[in-house]
Amino acid sequence: MQKPRLVDVALRAGVSLSTASLALAGKGRISREVRERVLGAAETLGYRKRERVVPRRPGELRYVGILHHEDKDYEWNFIRPMLLQIESVVLHNGFFPVLLPVRVGADSEDLFRQICEAGVGAVFSIHFHDEELFTRLEQRGTFVVIVNNSNLQSRFDSVCVDDFQGAYEGALYLIKLGHRRIAYLEYARPDLPAVVADRFVGFKKALDEFELSLPQDHRVTIQPMDSSELQGKLQALFGRPEAPTAVFAHDDYLGALVLTALGRLGLQVPEDVSLIAPGDVLDYSQGYVPRITTMRINTTSLGKLACNLFLDRLRHHIDDIHVLKLKQQLVRRGTCARPRQ
Repeated sequence: MQKPRLVDVALRAGVSLSTASLALAGKGRISREVRERVLGAAETLGYRKRERVVPRRPGELRYVGILHHEDKDYEWNFIRPMLLQIESVVLHNGFFPVLLPVRVGADSEDLFRQICEAGVGAVFSIHFHDEELFTRLEQRGTFVVIVNNSNLQSRFDSVCVDDFQGAYEGALYLIKLGHRRIAYLEYARPDLPAVVADRFVGFKKALDEFELSLPQDHRVTIQPMDSSELQGKLQALFGRPEAPTAVFAHDDYLGALVLTALGRLGLQVPEDVSLIAPGDVLDYSQGYVPRITTMRINTTSLGKLACNLFLDRLRHHIDDIHVLKLKQQLVRRGTCARPRQ
């Protein structure tokens, strides 16, 4: 039987996740009635707050692990600034970084053994999440900071991007330019379901505020980077009389595929179709990379914030789980324009 989680307590008590967390911690301006309801729900479910280990003293920790995907080459430009920032801070504070590559669907037991054998006393995990693995690491005194992944933010220290707000502001930018028919393009990411959900919900919120509809065929989902599937679905979408005047892509890597597919259909960006995407996954310092307007994610700042959480927990006795979210910033690169009248 699965152990009850904080989200289960919140649902049973009928409160938000943050309210449940504050009530259980005895903090915040929570009414007596709500606090008792949360505590009652926790007792009924048998929920126990995760015990945090006492942070190691700086002299007791020598090696710091950095988990990152080795089977996602297209993410390298995106995660590289995080890696460099974490490595710099770790070395500056007298520790030694140890890169620990992982694959999607990796076995928890194998990873736990590898991490233990590496002798690391703390772990940064970039994008990757594994609740069972991280729980075991915390229990043995190896504390975890998750970077750019919000799936386990209620259980572990996390630094992530505000994907909801970023998608909302990106869609809002298109709407204020005058677009009323906007397509949403995404790809399946079973390893990061929270990112997929947050970006779509943020996008949809902007449309709802302006009472704009999203026809079922205007939300296009493809298998990861399947350009032939994308081409077929865009051909069907833009072959209709009421075709979209703008596209919001899940990230700019997908956006680059969209740009190519639209060109094959004889559509120009931004003259015929505007295009925006969260990210800066692509390396825009390279001249051959297409210029796409993005809601930029500052990955260097993600690395800095993650290091701050690591050092705070190392130096101070911190019981609470800390979650920091970074705002995305609009960067105009010429793929958005007002729609033709």
